[in-house]
Amino acid sequence: MAGTRRRAAGSTPRVGRYVSTLVILVLALVAVGGRLVQVQVIEGPAYAVAAAEQRTREMVLTPRRGSIFDREGEPLAVTMDARTVYAVPDAVKDPEGTAAVLASTLGGTAEDYRAKLTKDTSFVYIARKADSDAAAALQEMDLAGIGFLDDSRRVYPSNELACQVLGFVGVDDAGLAGLEQYYDDVLAGEAGLLIAEKDPAGRPIPGGVTAREEPVDGQNIVLTIDKDIQYQAQLELAKAVDEWDAKGGSVVIMDPDSGEILAMASTPTFNPNSFASADEAAFRNRPITDAYEPGSTVKSLTAAAVIEEGLYSATSVFDLPPTITVGGRTIHEAHDRARVEWTLTEIVTNSSNVGAVKLGLALGEERLYEYLARLGLTEKTGVDFPGEALGYLPPVVQWSASSIGNIPFGQGVSVTPLQLARALAAVANGGRLVTPHFLKSLPDSAETVLSWPEEQVLSPGTSSEMRDVMKAVVSEGTGENARVEGYEVAGKTGTAQKVRTDGVPGYAAGKYVASFSGFIPADDPEILIIVTIDEPSRSIYGGTVAAPTFSRLAAFCVSHLKIPPAVGGSSEATAAPDGAPVTGPGQGR
Repeated sequence: MAGTRRRAAGSTPRVGRYVSTLVILVLALVAVGGRLVQVQVIEGPAYAVAAAEQRTREMVLTPRRGSIFDREGEPLAVTMDARTVYAVPDAVKDPEGTAAVLASTLGGTAEDYRAKLTKDTSFVYIARKADSDAAAALQEMDLAGIGFLDDSRRVYPSNELACQVLGFVGVDDAGLAGLEQYYDDVLAGEAGLLIAEKDPAGRPIPGGVTAREEPVDGQNIVLTIDKDIQYQAQLELAKAVDEWDAKGGSVVIMDPDSGEILAMASTPTFNPNSFASADEAAFRNRPITDAYEPGSTVKSLTAAAVIEEGLYSATSVFDLPPTITVGGRTIHEAHDRARVEWTLTEIVTNSSNVGAVKLGLALGEERLYEYLARLGLTEKTGVDFPGEALGYLPPVVQWSASSIGNIPFGQGVSVTPLQLARALAAVANGGRLVTPHFLKSLPDSAETVLSWPEEQVLSPGTSSEMRDVMKAVVSEGTGENARVEGYEVAGKTGTAQKVRTDGVPGYAAGKYVASFSGFIPADDPEILIIVTIDEPSRSIYGGTVAAPTFSRLAAFCVSHLKIPPAVGGSSEATAAPDGAPVTGPGQGR
Protein backbone atom coordinates (compact mmCIF):
# COMPACT_ATOMS: atom_id res chain seq x y z
CA MET A 1 0.00 0.00 0.00
CA ALA A 2 2.78 2.37 0.96
CA GLY A 3 4.69 1.56 -2.26
CA THR A 4 1.61 2.20 -4.29
CA ARG A 5 1.11 5.59 -2.71
CA ARG A 6 4.74 6.53 -3.48
CA ARG A 7 4.34 5.76 -7.21
CA ALA A 8 1.14 7.86 -7.42
CA ALA A 9 2.80 10.77 -5.72
CA GLY A 10 5.84 10.54 -8.01
CA SER A 11 3.72 10.77 -11.15
CA THR A 12 2.30 14.19 -10.24
CA PRO A 13 5.26 16.27 -11.57
CA ARG A 14 5.24 14.40 -14.82
CA VAL A 15 1.52 14.99 -15.31
CA GLY A 16 2.09 18.68 -14.66
CA ARG A 17 4.79 18.79 -17.31
CA TYR A 18 2.51 17.09 -19.81
CA VAL A 19 -0.25 19.56 -19.10
CA SER A 20 2.11 22.52 -19.41
CA THR A 21 3.48 21.23 -22.69
CA LEU A 22 -0.02 20.65 -23.99
CA VAL A 23 -1.09 24.15 -23.00
CA ILE A 24 1.95 25.63 -24.72
CA LEU A 25 1.25 23.62 -27.86
CA VAL A 26 -2.40 24.65 -27.83
CA LEU A 27 -1.46 28.29 -27.36
CA ALA A 28 1.10 28.03 -30.15
CA LEU A 29 -1.45 26.43 -32.46
CA VAL A 30 -3.96 29.13 -31.55
CA ALA A 31 -1.35 31.81 -32.29
CA VAL A 32 -0.40 30.21 -35.61
CA GLY A 33 -4.06 29.74 -36.48
CA GLY A 34 -4.79 33.32 -35.60
CA ARG A 35 -1.90 34.51 -37.73
CA LEU A 36 -3.11 32.31 -40.59
CA VAL A 37 -6.58 33.80 -40.28
CA GLN A 38 -5.10 37.28 -40.27
CA VAL A 39 -2.84 36.60 -43.28
CA GLN A 40 -5.18 34.45 -45.33
CA VAL A 41 -8.57 35.89 -44.46
CA ILE A 42 -8.20 39.42 -43.17
CA GLU A 43 -5.11 40.55 -45.08
CA GLY A 44 -5.37 37.94 -47.86
CA PRO A 45 -6.88 40.22 -50.52
CA ALA A 46 -4.20 42.84 -49.98
CA TYR A 47 -1.41 40.26 -50.28
CA ALA A 48 -3.06 38.84 -53.39
CA VAL A 49 -3.10 42.27 -54.99
CA ALA A 50 0.55 42.85 -54.07
CA ALA A 51 1.51 39.46 -55.48
CA ALA A 52 -0.37 40.18 -58.69
CA GLU A 53 1.35 43.53 -59.04
CA GLN A 54 4.73 41.88 -58.62
CA ARG A 55 3.92 39.14 -61.11
CA THR A 56 1.88 41.00 -63.75
CA ARG A 57 1.83 44.23 -65.71
CA GLU A 58 -1.19 45.89 -67.34
CA MET A 59 -0.76 47.36 -70.82
CA VAL A 60 -3.39 49.30 -72.74
CA LEU A 61 -3.99 47.97 -76.25
CA THR A 62 -4.62 50.92 -78.55
CA PRO A 63 -7.44 50.52 -81.07
CA ARG A 64 -6.84 51.46 -84.68
CA ARG A 65 -8.26 54.93 -85.26
CA GLY A 66 -10.80 55.31 -88.06
CA SER A 67 -9.75 57.02 -91.27
CA ILE A 68 -11.11 60.29 -92.65
CA PHE A 69 -11.99 60.50 -96.34
CA ASP A 70 -13.12 63.29 -98.62
CA ARG A 71 -16.44 63.06 -100.47
CA GLU A 72 -14.81 61.12 -103.34
CA GLY A 73 -13.15 58.57 -101.05
CA GLU A 74 -9.71 60.19 -101.09
CA PRO A 75 -7.87 59.68 -97.77
CA LEU A 76 -7.31 62.82 -95.69
CA ALA A 77 -6.24 61.17 -92.41
CA VAL A 78 -5.20 57.53 -92.03
CA THR A 79 -3.69 55.27 -89.40
CA MET A 80 -0.47 53.40 -90.22
CA ASP A 81 1.32 50.59 -88.40
CA ALA A 82 3.99 51.62 -85.92
CA ARG A 83 5.84 50.09 -82.97
CA THR A 84 6.24 51.33 -79.44
CA VAL A 85 9.66 50.66 -77.93
CA TYR A 86 9.95 50.24 -74.15
CA ALA A 87 12.63 49.23 -71.63
CA VAL A 88 12.84 47.30 -68.38
CA PRO A 89 15.71 49.26 -66.76
CA ASP A 90 16.71 46.47 -64.32
CA ALA A 91 17.22 44.12 -67.26
CA VAL A 92 19.39 46.50 -69.29
CA LYS A 93 22.98 45.23 -69.01
CA ASP A 94 24.79 48.07 -70.76
CA PRO A 95 22.93 51.41 -70.41
CA GLU A 96 25.68 53.40 -72.16
CA GLY A 97 25.95 51.11 -75.16
CA THR A 98 22.19 50.57 -75.41
CA ALA A 99 21.54 54.33 -75.33
CA ALA A 100 23.98 54.86 -78.19
CA VAL A 101 22.31 52.16 -80.29
CA LEU A 102 18.84 53.62 -79.62
CA ALA A 103 19.99 57.09 -80.67
CA SER A 104 21.54 55.83 -83.90
CA THR A 105 18.46 53.76 -84.80
CA LEU A 106 15.54 55.84 -83.59
CA GLY A 107 17.05 59.30 -83.61
CA GLY A 108 17.38 61.60 -80.63
CA THR A 109 20.27 61.85 -78.20
CA ALA A 110 22.03 59.10 -76.27
CA GLU A 111 21.84 61.24 -73.11
CA ASP A 112 18.04 61.24 -73.17
CA TYR A 113 17.89 57.47 -73.67
CA ARG A 114 20.47 56.82 -70.94
CA ALA A 115 18.34 58.83 -68.49
CA LYS A 116 15.37 56.59 -69.26
CA LEU A 117 17.39 53.37 -69.08
CA THR A 118 18.68 54.19 -65.60
CA LYS A 119 15.35 55.18 -64.07
CA ASP A 120 14.27 53.46 -60.86
CA THR A 121 11.22 51.84 -62.39
CA SER A 122 10.19 48.51 -63.86
CA PHE A 123 8.92 49.96 -67.14
CA VAL A 124 9.65 53.05 -69.25
CA TYR A 125 8.65 54.11 -72.76
CA ILE A 126 11.61 54.65 -75.07
CA ALA A 127 9.73 55.73 -78.20
CA ARG A 128 5.99 55.92 -78.81
CA LYS A 129 4.71 55.22 -82.33
CA ALA A 130 8.16 54.66 -83.80
CA ASP A 131 8.65 53.92 -87.47
CA SER A 132 8.03 50.20 -88.08
CA ASP A 133 11.21 49.68 -90.12
CA ALA A 134 13.41 51.37 -87.51
CA ALA A 135 11.80 49.36 -84.74
CA ALA A 136 12.27 46.13 -86.71
CA ALA A 137 15.97 46.88 -87.20
CA LEU A 138 16.29 47.53 -83.48
CA GLN A 139 14.48 44.33 -82.57
CA GLU A 140 16.91 42.26 -84.63
CA MET A 141 19.72 43.47 -82.36
CA ASP A 142 18.07 41.66 -79.41
CA LEU A 143 19.16 44.27 -76.84
CA ALA A 144 18.77 43.15 -73.24
CA GLY A 145 15.89 44.92 -71.47
CA ILE A 146 14.38 46.40 -74.65
CA GLY A 147 10.88 45.32 -75.68
CA PHE A 148 8.35 46.16 -78.38
CA LEU A 149 4.59 46.58 -78.69
CA ASP A 150 2.45 46.84 -81.81
CA ASP A 151 1.09 50.37 -82.22
CA SER A 152 -0.17 52.82 -84.84
CA ARG A 153 0.32 56.46 -85.75
CA ARG A 154 -1.81 59.10 -87.44
CA VAL A 155 -0.71 60.26 -90.86
CA TYR A 156 -2.06 63.09 -93.02
CA PRO A 157 -1.07 62.11 -96.58
CA SER A 158 -1.62 65.57 -98.07
CA ASN A 159 0.23 67.42 -95.31
CA GLU A 160 -1.21 70.98 -95.08
CA LEU A 161 -4.38 70.19 -97.03
CA ALA A 162 -7.45 71.06 -94.91
CA CYS A 163 -5.18 71.19 -91.88
CA GLN A 164 -7.39 73.47 -89.76
CA VAL A 165 -10.48 71.46 -90.68
CA LEU A 166 -8.95 68.06 -89.89
CA GLY A 167 -6.98 69.09 -86.79
CA PHE A 168 -4.66 66.50 -85.25
CA VAL A 169 -4.30 63.86 -82.52
CA GLY A 170 -1.94 63.49 -79.57
CA VAL A 171 0.49 60.71 -78.74
CA ASP A 172 -2.36 58.77 -77.09
CA ASP A 173 -4.41 59.01 -80.32
CA ALA A 174 -6.98 61.36 -78.76
CA GLY A 175 -8.25 64.14 -81.02
CA LEU A 176 -6.90 67.51 -79.94
CA ALA A 177 -8.27 69.87 -82.59
CA GLY A 178 -10.58 70.14 -85.57
CA LEU A 179 -12.74 67.26 -86.74
CA GLU A 180 -10.32 64.83 -85.12
CA GLN A 181 -11.51 66.30 -81.82
CA TYR A 182 -15.18 66.81 -82.70
CA TYR A 183 -15.65 63.24 -83.95
CA ASP A 184 -13.18 61.64 -81.54
CA ASP A 185 -15.83 59.33 -80.06
CA VAL A 186 -16.53 57.92 -83.52
CA LEU A 187 -12.93 57.73 -84.75
CA ALA A 188 -11.18 56.57 -81.58
CA GLY A 189 -12.78 53.20 -80.92
CA GLU A 190 -12.39 51.48 -77.55
CA ALA A 191 -9.05 50.55 -75.98
CA GLY A 192 -8.26 46.96 -75.02
CA LEU A 193 -6.22 45.63 -72.09
CA LEU A 194 -3.38 43.13 -71.80
CA ILE A 195 -2.41 41.69 -68.42
CA ALA A 196 0.94 39.92 -68.86
CA GLU A 197 3.11 37.96 -66.41
CA LYS A 198 6.70 39.03 -65.86
CA ASP A 199 9.75 37.43 -64.27
CA PRO A 200 11.58 38.82 -61.17
CA ALA A 201 13.67 41.03 -63.45
CA GLY A 202 10.53 42.60 -64.89
CA ARG A 203 10.77 40.91 -68.29
CA PRO A 204 7.61 39.56 -69.94
CA ILE A 205 7.28 35.79 -69.68
CA PRO A 206 6.71 34.26 -73.14
CA GLY A 207 3.28 32.66 -73.23
CA GLY A 208 2.53 34.02 -69.78
CA VAL A 209 -0.42 36.25 -70.71
CA THR A 210 -3.10 35.99 -68.05
CA ALA A 211 -5.84 38.12 -69.67
CA ARG A 212 -6.41 39.95 -72.95
CA GLU A 213 -9.33 42.19 -73.91
CA GLU A 214 -9.15 43.05 -77.59
CA PRO A 215 -9.56 46.71 -78.62
CA VAL A 216 -12.47 47.81 -80.81
CA ASP A 217 -11.25 49.81 -83.80
CA GLY A 218 -12.72 53.22 -84.57
CA GLN A 219 -15.11 53.97 -87.41
CA ASN A 220 -14.23 55.69 -90.68
CA ILE A 221 -15.95 58.95 -91.61
CA VAL A 222 -16.57 60.56 -94.99
CA LEU A 223 -16.54 64.35 -95.19
CA THR A 224 -18.32 66.78 -97.48
CA ILE A 225 -14.89 68.24 -98.31
CA ASP A 226 -13.77 67.90 -101.93
CA LYS A 227 -10.01 67.40 -101.91
CA ASP A 228 -9.46 69.13 -105.26
CA ILE A 229 -11.61 72.14 -104.41
CA GLN A 230 -9.93 72.36 -100.99
CA TYR A 231 -6.50 72.41 -102.64
CA GLN A 232 -7.58 75.13 -105.05
CA ALA A 233 -9.08 77.19 -102.22
CA GLN A 234 -5.83 77.09 -100.26
CA LEU A 235 -3.80 77.86 -103.36
CA GLU A 236 -5.89 80.88 -104.40
CA LEU A 237 -6.15 82.20 -100.84
CA ALA A 238 -2.39 82.06 -100.35
CA LYS A 239 -1.92 83.81 -103.68
CA ALA A 240 -4.31 86.62 -102.70
CA VAL A 241 -2.77 87.12 -99.26
CA ASP A 242 0.65 87.36 -100.86
CA GLU A 243 -0.48 89.60 -103.73
CA TRP A 244 -2.14 92.12 -101.42
CA ASP A 245 0.42 91.80 -98.62
CA ALA A 246 -2.38 90.91 -96.20
CA LYS A 247 -2.29 89.72 -92.62
CA GLY A 248 -4.34 86.62 -93.43
CA GLY A 249 -7.58 85.45 -94.95
CA SER A 250 -10.16 82.75 -95.32
CA VAL A 251 -12.37 80.99 -97.85
CA VAL A 252 -15.64 79.11 -97.40
CA ILE A 253 -17.08 77.08 -100.29
CA MET A 254 -20.48 75.56 -99.59
CA ASP A 255 -23.45 73.99 -101.31
CA PRO A 256 -26.16 76.56 -100.45
CA ASP A 257 -28.94 74.02 -100.94
CA SER A 258 -27.68 71.36 -98.50
CA GLY A 259 -25.17 73.17 -96.28
CA GLU A 260 -22.40 70.74 -97.27
CA ILE A 261 -19.01 72.43 -96.93
CA LEU A 262 -16.88 71.62 -99.97
CA ALA A 263 -13.81 73.55 -98.81
CA MET A 264 -12.70 75.75 -95.95
CA ALA A 265 -9.32 77.42 -95.97
CA SER A 266 -7.38 79.75 -93.65
CA THR A 267 -3.96 81.32 -93.68
CA PRO A 268 -1.41 80.70 -92.38
CA THR A 269 -1.41 76.89 -92.59
CA PHE A 270 0.55 74.15 -90.78
CA ASN A 271 1.46 70.49 -91.27
CA PRO A 272 -0.55 68.28 -88.88
CA ASN A 273 2.08 65.55 -89.25
CA SER A 274 4.38 67.81 -87.21
CA PHE A 275 1.92 70.08 -85.43
CA ALA A 276 4.08 70.34 -82.31
CA SER A 277 6.54 72.55 -84.19
CA ALA A 278 3.84 74.81 -85.71
CA ASP A 279 2.73 78.26 -84.60
CA GLU A 280 -0.50 77.83 -82.63
CA ALA A 281 -2.02 80.81 -84.48
CA ALA A 282 -2.06 78.63 -87.59
CA PHE A 283 -4.43 76.17 -85.88
CA ARG A 284 -7.35 78.65 -86.07
CA ASN A 285 -10.07 77.75 -88.52
CA ARG A 286 -10.88 81.40 -89.20
CA PRO A 287 -14.27 81.03 -90.94
CA ILE A 288 -15.60 79.41 -87.76
CA THR A 289 -13.54 80.95 -84.96
CA ASP A 290 -13.03 84.58 -86.08
CA ALA A 291 -15.80 87.18 -86.08
CA TYR A 292 -15.51 90.50 -87.90
CA GLU A 293 -17.72 93.40 -88.97
CA PRO A 294 -18.94 92.34 -92.42
CA GLY A 295 -19.67 95.80 -93.75
CA SER A 296 -21.45 96.15 -97.08
CA THR A 297 -22.26 92.45 -97.51
CA VAL A 298 -25.08 93.01 -94.98
CA LYS A 299 -26.77 95.40 -97.43
CA SER A 300 -28.06 92.38 -99.35
CA LEU A 301 -29.67 91.05 -96.15
CA THR A 302 -31.27 94.42 -95.40
CA ALA A 303 -32.60 94.55 -98.96
CA ALA A 304 -34.02 91.03 -98.62
CA ALA A 305 -35.83 92.07 -95.43
CA VAL A 306 -37.63 95.06 -96.98
CA ILE A 307 -38.67 92.93 -99.97
CA GLU A 308 -39.93 90.16 -97.68
CA GLU A 309 -41.93 92.69 -95.65
CA GLY A 310 -43.52 93.98 -98.84
CA LEU A 311 -42.22 97.50 -98.23
CA TYR A 312 -40.35 97.77 -101.53
CA SER A 313 -39.45 95.79 -104.61
CA ALA A 314 -36.24 95.58 -106.56
CA THR A 315 -37.47 98.37 -108.86
CA SER A 316 -38.62 100.78 -106.13
CA VAL A 317 -37.00 104.21 -106.58
CA PHE A 318 -35.37 106.20 -103.75
CA ASP A 319 -34.28 109.83 -103.55
CA LEU A 320 -30.77 109.63 -102.07
CA PRO A 321 -28.96 112.74 -100.83
CA PRO A 322 -25.13 112.70 -100.69
CA THR A 323 -25.23 112.06 -96.91
CA ILE A 324 -27.79 111.21 -94.25
CA THR A 325 -27.81 112.03 -90.54
CA VAL A 326 -29.18 109.54 -88.01
CA GLY A 327 -28.99 109.93 -84.24
CA GLY A 328 -26.60 112.83 -84.56
CA ARG A 329 -24.17 110.95 -86.82
CA THR A 330 -23.68 111.75 -90.48
CA ILE A 331 -23.37 108.78 -92.82
CA HIS A 332 -21.29 109.28 -95.97
CA GLU A 333 -20.93 107.29 -99.13
CA ALA A 334 -17.65 105.59 -99.97
CA HIS A 335 -17.11 108.24 -102.64
CA ASP A 336 -18.66 111.67 -102.86
CA ARG A 337 -21.58 111.95 -105.23
CA ALA A 338 -24.45 114.28 -106.05
CA ARG A 339 -28.07 113.68 -105.15
CA VAL A 340 -29.42 110.72 -107.14
CA GLU A 341 -32.54 108.67 -107.67
CA TRP A 342 -31.67 104.99 -107.48
CA THR A 343 -33.73 101.83 -107.41
CA LEU A 344 -33.31 99.29 -104.64
CA THR A 345 -31.27 97.23 -107.11
CA GLU A 346 -29.00 100.21 -107.77
CA ILE A 347 -28.59 100.81 -104.02
CA VAL A 348 -27.17 97.32 -103.67
CA THR A 349 -25.34 97.41 -107.00
CA ASN A 350 -23.56 100.67 -106.14
CA SER A 351 -23.17 99.66 -102.48
CA SER A 352 -24.82 102.82 -101.22
CA ASN A 353 -24.54 103.43 -97.49
CA VAL A 354 -27.19 106.14 -97.61
CA GLY A 355 -29.55 103.87 -99.51
CA ALA A 356 -29.03 101.02 -97.03
CA VAL A 357 -29.82 103.40 -94.16
CA LYS A 358 -33.07 104.41 -95.86
CA LEU A 359 -34.00 100.73 -96.16
CA GLY A 360 -33.21 100.19 -92.49
CA LEU A 361 -35.25 103.22 -91.41
CA ALA A 362 -38.20 101.90 -93.39
CA LEU A 363 -37.97 98.60 -91.55
CA GLY A 364 -37.45 100.12 -88.12
CA GLU A 365 -35.33 98.78 -85.31
CA GLU A 366 -37.52 95.84 -84.30
CA ARG A 367 -38.07 94.46 -87.78
CA LEU A 368 -34.45 94.97 -88.85
CA TYR A 369 -33.28 93.04 -85.79
CA GLU A 370 -35.93 90.37 -86.39
CA TYR A 371 -34.78 89.70 -89.95
CA LEU A 372 -31.08 89.68 -89.15
CA ALA A 373 -31.83 87.25 -86.31
CA ARG A 374 -34.04 85.17 -88.61
CA LEU A 375 -31.07 84.91 -90.99
CA GLY A 376 -28.91 83.47 -88.21
CA LEU A 377 -26.88 86.48 -87.08
CA THR A 378 -27.76 86.00 -83.40
CA GLU A 379 -26.92 82.30 -83.15
CA LYS A 380 -24.19 79.84 -83.95
CA THR A 381 -24.56 77.99 -87.21
CA GLY A 382 -24.60 74.56 -85.56
CA VAL A 383 -21.65 73.40 -87.65
CA ASP A 384 -20.07 70.11 -86.55
CA PHE A 385 -16.79 71.66 -85.45
CA PRO A 386 -15.37 72.57 -82.01
CA GLY A 387 -14.93 76.12 -80.81
CA GLU A 388 -17.41 77.94 -83.04
CA ALA A 389 -17.53 81.64 -82.28
CA LEU A 390 -20.73 83.65 -82.08
CA GLY A 391 -20.92 86.99 -83.83
CA TYR A 392 -22.54 89.98 -82.20
CA LEU A 393 -25.86 91.64 -82.95
CA PRO A 394 -26.96 93.64 -79.90
CA PRO A 395 -30.60 93.39 -78.85
CA VAL A 396 -32.68 96.43 -79.72
CA VAL A 397 -32.75 97.63 -76.09
CA GLN A 398 -29.00 98.15 -76.37
CA TRP A 399 -29.12 100.14 -79.61
CA SER A 400 -28.10 103.77 -79.54
CA ALA A 401 -29.94 106.43 -81.47
CA SER A 402 -27.51 105.97 -84.37
CA SER A 403 -27.57 102.14 -84.50
CA ILE A 404 -30.39 102.12 -87.04
CA GLY A 405 -28.06 104.24 -89.14
CA ASN A 406 -25.10 101.87 -89.26
CA ILE A 407 -26.39 98.32 -88.71
CA PRO A 408 -28.23 98.24 -92.09
CA PHE A 409 -24.88 98.43 -93.90
CA GLY A 410 -22.98 96.07 -91.62
CA GLN A 411 -21.38 98.29 -89.02
CA GLY A 412 -21.93 97.68 -85.31
CA VAL A 413 -22.60 93.99 -85.97
CA SER A 414 -20.12 91.13 -86.27
CA VAL A 415 -20.33 87.70 -87.88
CA THR A 416 -18.11 84.78 -88.67
CA PRO A 417 -17.61 84.05 -92.38
CA LEU A 418 -19.62 80.84 -91.88
CA GLN A 419 -22.52 82.76 -90.32
CA LEU A 420 -22.50 85.03 -93.35
CA ALA A 421 -22.37 82.03 -95.69
CA ARG A 422 -25.41 80.53 -93.96
CA ALA A 423 -27.39 83.78 -94.21
CA LEU A 424 -26.46 84.27 -97.85
CA ALA A 425 -27.39 80.65 -98.60
CA ALA A 426 -30.95 81.44 -97.47
CA VAL A 427 -31.06 84.32 -99.95
CA ALA A 428 -29.78 82.00 -102.68
CA ASN A 429 -31.66 78.72 -102.10
CA GLY A 430 -35.29 79.80 -101.94
CA GLY A 431 -35.28 81.11 -98.37
CA ARG A 432 -34.14 78.08 -96.32
CA LEU A 433 -31.69 78.59 -93.44
CA VAL A 434 -29.60 75.41 -93.62
CA THR A 435 -27.02 73.96 -91.23
CA PRO A 436 -23.45 74.04 -92.56
CA HIS A 437 -21.71 70.73 -91.94
CA PHE A 438 -18.64 68.61 -92.69
CA LEU A 439 -19.88 65.04 -92.11
CA LYS A 440 -21.31 63.38 -95.22
CA SER A 441 -21.60 59.76 -94.10
CA LEU A 442 -20.59 57.04 -91.63
CA PRO A 443 -19.79 54.09 -93.92
CA ASP A 444 -19.30 51.71 -90.99
CA SER A 445 -22.75 52.55 -89.58
CA ALA A 446 -25.07 52.10 -92.51
CA GLU A 447 -28.09 52.24 -90.21
CA THR A 448 -27.23 55.78 -89.07
CA VAL A 449 -29.29 58.46 -90.83
CA LEU A 450 -27.74 61.91 -90.76
CA SER A 451 -30.13 64.84 -90.45
CA TRP A 452 -29.27 68.54 -90.49
CA PRO A 453 -31.86 71.08 -89.31
CA GLU A 454 -33.18 73.76 -91.66
CA GLU A 455 -35.84 76.45 -91.44
CA GLN A 456 -37.77 78.51 -93.96
CA VAL A 457 -36.92 82.14 -93.20
CA LEU A 458 -37.65 83.94 -96.49
CA SER A 459 -40.20 83.31 -99.18
CA PRO A 460 -39.07 81.77 -102.48
CA GLY A 461 -40.28 84.95 -104.18
CA THR A 462 -37.98 87.16 -102.12
CA SER A 463 -35.11 84.79 -102.79
CA SER A 464 -35.73 84.94 -106.54
CA GLU A 465 -35.95 88.74 -106.54
CA MET A 466 -32.75 89.07 -104.51
CA ARG A 467 -30.89 86.76 -106.87
CA ASP A 468 -31.66 89.25 -109.65
CA VAL A 469 -30.54 92.15 -107.46
CA MET A 470 -27.24 90.44 -106.66
CA LYS A 471 -26.68 89.47 -110.29
CA ALA A 472 -26.65 93.18 -111.09
CA VAL A 473 -23.85 93.72 -108.56
CA VAL A 474 -21.59 91.58 -110.74
CA SER A 475 -22.90 92.52 -114.18
CA GLU A 476 -23.27 96.26 -113.57
CA GLY A 477 -21.78 97.22 -110.22
CA THR A 478 -18.90 96.86 -107.81
CA GLY A 479 -18.44 93.12 -108.32
CA GLU A 480 -17.33 93.04 -111.96
CA ASN A 481 -14.10 91.23 -111.04
CA ALA A 482 -16.18 88.28 -109.79
CA ARG A 483 -17.46 87.41 -113.27
CA VAL A 484 -17.05 83.90 -114.63
CA GLU A 485 -17.14 83.46 -118.39
CA GLY A 486 -20.28 81.70 -119.56
CA TYR A 487 -22.07 81.91 -116.20
CA GLU A 488 -24.25 84.38 -114.36
CA VAL A 489 -22.85 85.23 -110.94
CA ALA A 490 -24.65 86.85 -108.00
CA GLY A 491 -22.78 88.43 -105.14
CA LYS A 492 -21.85 91.40 -102.99
CA THR A 493 -18.60 93.19 -102.29
CA GLY A 494 -17.53 94.29 -98.84
CA THR A 495 -14.86 96.66 -97.53
CA ALA A 496 -15.23 96.79 -93.76
CA GLN A 497 -13.31 98.81 -91.21
CA LYS A 498 -11.80 96.82 -88.34
CA VAL A 499 -12.74 97.60 -84.76
CA ARG A 500 -9.90 98.71 -82.50
CA THR A 501 -8.59 96.05 -80.15
CA ASP A 502 -6.82 98.31 -77.65
CA GLY A 503 -9.93 98.99 -75.58
CA VAL A 504 -10.57 102.39 -77.15
CA PRO A 505 -13.96 102.67 -78.91
CA GLY A 506 -13.94 103.16 -82.65
CA TYR A 507 -12.16 101.77 -85.68
CA ALA A 508 -8.49 101.10 -86.34
CA ALA A 509 -7.04 103.57 -88.81
CA GLY A 510 -6.15 102.02 -92.15
CA LYS A 511 -7.23 98.48 -91.21
CA TYR A 512 -9.91 96.77 -93.30
CA VAL A 513 -11.32 93.38 -94.21
CA ALA A 514 -11.93 93.09 -97.95
CA SER A 515 -14.50 90.48 -98.94
CA PHE A 516 -16.66 89.10 -101.68
CA SER A 517 -19.65 86.85 -101.06
CA GLY A 518 -21.50 85.23 -103.94
CA PHE A 519 -23.00 82.20 -105.61
CA ILE A 520 -23.04 80.51 -109.00
CA PRO A 521 -25.03 79.80 -111.19
CA ALA A 522 -27.05 82.80 -110.08
CA ASP A 523 -30.52 81.43 -110.91
CA ASP A 524 -29.94 77.88 -109.65
CA PRO A 525 -27.08 78.20 -107.12
CA GLU A 526 -24.91 75.15 -106.56
CA ILE A 527 -21.79 76.84 -105.19
CA LEU A 528 -21.57 79.61 -102.60
CA ILE A 529 -18.19 81.21 -101.86
CA ILE A 530 -17.14 83.67 -99.15
CA VAL A 531 -13.66 85.21 -99.58
CA THR A 532 -12.23 87.43 -96.82
CA ILE A 533 -8.80 89.08 -96.94
CA ASP A 534 -7.67 90.48 -93.60
CA GLU A 535 -5.81 93.81 -93.62
CA PRO A 536 -4.70 94.00 -97.26
CA SER A 537 -2.13 96.75 -97.70
CA ARG A 538 -1.88 97.38 -101.45
CA SER A 539 -5.62 97.97 -101.83
CA ILE A 540 -8.53 97.67 -99.45
CA TYR A 541 -11.60 97.24 -101.65
CA GLY A 542 -13.52 93.97 -101.71
CA GLY A 543 -14.20 94.28 -105.44
CA THR A 544 -10.51 94.67 -106.17
CA VAL A 545 -8.94 92.37 -103.57
CA ALA A 546 -11.41 89.53 -102.95
CA ALA A 547 -13.62 89.37 -106.07
CA PRO A 548 -10.85 88.05 -108.41
CA THR A 549 -10.19 85.19 -106.00
CA PHE A 550 -13.91 84.39 -105.98
CA SER A 551 -13.91 84.40 -109.79
CA ARG A 552 -11.04 81.94 -110.11
CA LEU A 553 -12.46 79.62 -107.45
CA ALA A 554 -15.96 79.72 -108.93
CA ALA A 555 -14.58 78.93 -112.39
CA PHE A 556 -12.67 75.97 -111.01
CA CYS A 557 -15.70 74.66 -109.10
CA VAL A 558 -18.12 74.73 -112.02
CA SER A 559 -15.55 73.00 -114.21
CA HIS A 560 -14.57 70.40 -111.60
CA LEU A 561 -18.18 69.62 -110.67
CA LYS A 562 -19.31 69.75 -114.31
CA ILE A 563 -21.98 72.36 -113.65
CA PRO A 564 -23.35 73.45 -117.05
CA PRO A 565 -23.20 77.14 -118.01
CA ALA A 566 -26.37 79.21 -117.96
CA VAL A 567 -27.97 80.46 -121.13
CA GLY A 568 -26.77 83.98 -121.80
CA GLY A 569 -23.64 83.77 -119.68
CA SER A 570 -22.18 86.74 -117.84
CA SER A 571 -22.79 90.37 -118.55
CA GLU A 572 -20.14 92.53 -120.15
CA ALA A 573 -21.45 95.80 -118.73
CA THR A 574 -18.95 98.23 -117.29
CA ALA A 575 -18.98 98.14 -113.50
CA ALA A 576 -18.91 101.06 -111.15
CA PRO A 577 -15.64 101.53 -109.24
CA ASP A 578 -15.41 99.75 -105.93
CA GLY A 579 -14.97 101.99 -102.92
CA ALA A 580 -14.36 102.34 -99.21
CA PRO A 581 -15.31 104.89 -96.56
CA VAL A 582 -13.37 108.12 -96.46
CA THR A 583 -15.08 109.96 -93.61
CA GLY A 584 -17.42 109.31 -90.71
CA PRO A 585 -18.80 105.87 -89.98
CA GLY A 586 -19.48 105.07 -93.64
CA GLN A 587 -18.79 101.54 -94.82
CA GLY A 588 -17.31 100.77 -98.21
CA ARG A 589 -18.06 98.41 -101.00
